[in-house]
Amino acid sequence: MGTPEDGLRLALIALNELKQVAVLASAEECAPQLFSMGVVKGKEQLKELLEKAGVDHYVVTYGEPFVTTFRAAPFGHSPEQIVEELEKGFVDASELRARKKNGEALNDEEQTRLRFLARSWLVWSSTVSSQEGIARVRAWFEEKKPGAEGAQK
Repeated sequence: MGTPEDGLRLALIALNELKQVAVLASAEECAPQLFSMGVVKGKEQLKELLEKAGVDHYVVTYGEPFVTTFRAAPFGHSPEQIVEELEKGFVDASELRARKKNGEALNDEEQTRLRFLARSWLVWSSTVSSQEGIARVRAWFEEKKPGAEGAQK
């Protein structure tokens, strides 16, 4: 299954693990331009935003960008599953760093996991268009502004 031609695509960038995640949106398929939508605070807000936006896939990329070997494969995941997987990566890395700090030797696979911990991810919606999804994301951030109805404290 490929990405729908006009499905919402978001890039998530960890600023402070899942405590702060920048959300960027692409308005066109394969467009190099990303638009900053805002920053979510914590895994609950991230899950809530992904649900509101209709995100239902996590994208795994392979190879080097801009080279013929580059591939992207979408995997159907609920917002809750996506957030759980992202959190698991940070917890695993934290445990590996603690073991290393305590003088424990890490095997090659553990060293690789620690060295290449993802700090950004691509997600998309198979049911929500780019235009509608961006409007939903903007509305969600507007609702969260201080003083707005429904804003969390």
